Amino acid sequence: MITSSEVEEIIKSSINEVIKDEKLISLDKVFVGFDSEFESIDIVQIIALIEEKLENKGYEGFDLLEKTFENDRLTFNDLSILIQKY
Repeated sequence: MITSSEVEEIIKSSINEVIKDEKLISLDKVFVGFDSEFESIDIVQIIALIEEKLENKGYEGFDLLEKTFENDRLTFNDLSILIQKY
C-alpha cells in the first residue's frame, strides 16, 4: 500500500513538472472545480503524470481521470485522499 507521504510527493512533483511555479505547490489549493486556477489541459497533464508515477510504483488499474471528474471540487489534499482510498 502506498503511504500518504508518497502520494503527496507524487502529486507535488507532477504539479511542478506541468506548472513549473513553486508557489503553486500547495496541497490546500483547489485542483478541480469552479475556483481552480488551473487550465483544463494542465489538469489532464497533471493527472496523467500522477497515474504514470503510480503505475511505476506498481499501483495500476485506477482511472484517476474518471475518479477526479466525478467530483465537483477537489483540492490536492482531497485528491491525495481519493488516491489512497483506491
